[in-house]
Amino acid sequence: MSSYFSKPLLEDYADCERMFSTCRTPARGKPIRTWCRLYKEDDVYVLKYMMWGWSDGGNQNVMPIAEFHPDGRIVLPSDSTNWQGMHASLAMALHNAIPIVTERMGKGRYRIAHTKYLDKIANEKPDKEYFYSVWWQSFKEIGTEYFAGMTFNKEGICTNVQHAVTGEIDAEKRRVWLRMLRRFKRGLKARAKVGALQQHAKRIYDKHAEMERKGQNRWQWQLPNWRSKTYYSMLKQAMETNEFTPEFLDAFVESATPNTYGNQLATDAHILQHVDTVMSDMSYDLRKDFGVFIQEPLTADGKVMQR
Repeated sequence: MSSYFSKPLLEDYADCERMFSTCRTPARGKPIRTWCRLYKEDDVYVLKYMMWGWSDGGNQNVMPIAEFHPDGRIVLPSDSTNWQGMHASLAMALHNAIPIVTERMGKGRYRIAHTKYLDKIANEKPDKEYFYSVWWQSFKEIGTEYFAGMTFNKEGICTNVQHAVTGEIDAEKRRVWLRMLRRFKRGLKARAKVGALQQHAKRIYDKHAEMERKGQNRWQWQLPNWRSKTYYSMLKQAMETNEFTPEFLDAFVESATPNTYGNQLATDAHILQHVDTVMSDMSYDLRKDFGVFIQEPLTADGKVMQR
């Protein structure tokens, strides 16, 4: 039978037993890859992710990826937030360690499937020359959205599928929100055309230059955080009233100012592009506060789906 990936190091419970039998110090786990170790907890083998700053003298900064049970089940116990924190590594390398493949399907949402089951489906198709494309298409079609506790049986089938909740939107309030958003963007563009934004950009540049002269580097500048209560309130008020106070414009221009290579003067292009960045990040919170959602959309893990 053809396989999309090569055989993983830990395909089942028996593989875990064989691998762990060579572990020198069980309390510290058996190294599987540089980013994960295998532990035994009672009769269950647990593959854990080694977070940055992991201490070899204990179990600090480790996160469970998968549990291998004696009856053949594979359980993924971490919630979707922790899975998100591990996903940069898991997306590239998980299938080499265990028979699970994962890919991002949205903000904080991930598609999961058992590679053995996908191999079986692809091999049952008559067109063998299209094995790889069929395999990925099958993954898109039958892959299950990640949630804490999802379980795969010996055949690689998820036995406890959970589904996302679409949510419900107030159509009229959504129209009000979109008009408000367009008005906000037009207001900043109008100020860019008359040169007003560059006055704020020059003031921020001078402020940072003075901080540099006092020995403060860019890591100490404490740039505006739009998720903080103070700055979020300023942003929300500007959108509601269509009034751009000098304090708000200073903060917005400062947050848009590039500082990768030290102090720089923000251009109108930098500032207007930053509008999309801030709105992409804050859109859900603002829409929620403006009453757009009658019922919030939820992921399969029961967490609010920010989209």
